[in-house]
Amino acid sequence: MKRPLPFFVLLAGLFVAGTPASAKVFFRIESPQMPAATKTGISDLVLPCVPENSGLIAQLRVNGYQVWLQCDVKNLAEAIGEADRVGAAGVIIAGAANSNQISRVEEIRQYMAAHKKLAFRILIAGGKQPQMRGRLVVERDGVLQVSSPSTQPWLDTNLAIVRLAHGIYPALAPVAYDFRWNAGDAPPGAWKPDAEDYALAIAESEALQSDVVIEFPLTLQKALAADDVSAWSMWKKVKPYLEFASKAEMRNGQPVAGIGVIADDMQSSYEPINLMARHNLAFEVVRSADLTPIRLRTWNSLVVFSSIGSEGNAAVRDFATKGGAAILVNLHDDFPWHSTEPVRKDTHSVTYTVGSGEITELGEPVLDPEAFARDIRRLIGRERSTIALWNSLTTLVTGYREKGIAAGTLYLVNYSDQPDNVQVQVKGSFSRVRWDSPESPCCTSLPFVTRNGFTEFTIPSLRISGRVHLDSKKSSVKK
Repeated sequence: MKRPLPFFVLLAGLFVAGTPASAKVFFRIESPQMPAATKTGISDLVLPCVPENSGLIAQLRVNGYQVWLQCDVKNLAEAIGEADRVGAAGVIIAGAANSNQISRVEEIRQYMAAHKKLAFRILIAGGKQPQMRGRLVVERDGVLQVSSPSTQPWLDTNLAIVRLAHGIYPALAPVAYDFRWNAGDAPPGAWKPDAEDYALAIAESEALQSDVVIEFPLTLQKALAADDVSAWSMWKKVKPYLEFASKAEMRNGQPVAGIGVIADDMQSSYEPINLMARHNLAFEVVRSADLTPIRLRTWNSLVVFSSIGSEGNAAVRDFATKGGAAILVNLHDDFPWHSTEPVRKDTHSVTYTVGSGEITELGEPVLDPEAFARDIRRLIGRERSTIALWNSLTTLVTGYREKGIAAGTLYLVNYSDQPDNVQVQVKGSFSRVRWDSPESPCCTSLPFVTRNGFTEFTIPSLRISGRVHLDSKKSSVKK
């Protein structure tokens, strides 16, 4: 058996900023022509906030839907008034999650406090259609380069923007993301997006435990309303994924994270963090102002993109002294550990041993995010890794657990169009390992072995999505 690629998820000692774990799927529509909710399996629809929608909203509510209004943050007062008047379920606020609108935070908070019957979501920008691309095009020194077909496939995921949003933007309300479907030619008689496209988008939202707003094309709306046979044949393949996501047991779970990422803006840190996500390095993001000793105690590794001041530098030194691994990216302060000689030094990095841990300083910005993610994996080391996937380059894995409960749940999403055989190694001892997917009723017990402090098992066929329930013994999870 090939040695595992070291992808990481920490199943203990977690703490997260923001308000995760909602995973509601919204569909944005253009027309009142929607069959009953009992037929589509959809529960939540999104409409733009305009007065002429009043009759449409009433009709959709009669058909069994919850209707949400989407507005720009500058039109929030009008949108809330309209939502109250027409009986909408809530308001989705676009344009609030950026540096130019931080001054509106208190205004949004006051509206939420005054309108408790309405639910609110903050829509973050930068989403992309979940998909796998065979080749990656990157720019190096002004030259576009195409990756080799033999390298790891490129996964377009939304994990990075969700984690960044939880950490960087104030936790007013659950975040949601959206994306545009990539235009593509479909064979005659076929639908684009197809069932697999919708299923993957739904599955990713559940794995991220973040709401998603999915565009529902007008052509599909009209076809379903007209009882078009081919449209219903396609949509019936999507419904099991909607039903599966709605039945997730963990609704208040917190993301599992062994790596703390310190970042103060999306733009400069997005690409390296996106590659960390793609390599299944489980992390959470906090702003430098929110770095505290309590949060440091919940991680075993640290990646710092922003200056954290003298107190923060002292905290990082203490973190490493107790065995942590810290990586500082393009920071050039006079750090307290500079009083000792480095143990390793090359053109781009220098490493210091501090107590029982290490601190590595990278002397320049991240120019190659792929190489950066591999370096993070290497610097963190196997001893801090708690899950590994074998031979599964197209699968994203996330972990969650309820506060105070040792057992955990892994969510797996396969971005390929082919079923994947996924071999998993998790640190700790578990009493049962159970598999749950849209294709198989809950739950199938998976054979597993425990050796050298790790539990190993195989998911025979991951088509698009599934959950692994890890039932723990009393001391099942070790940091």
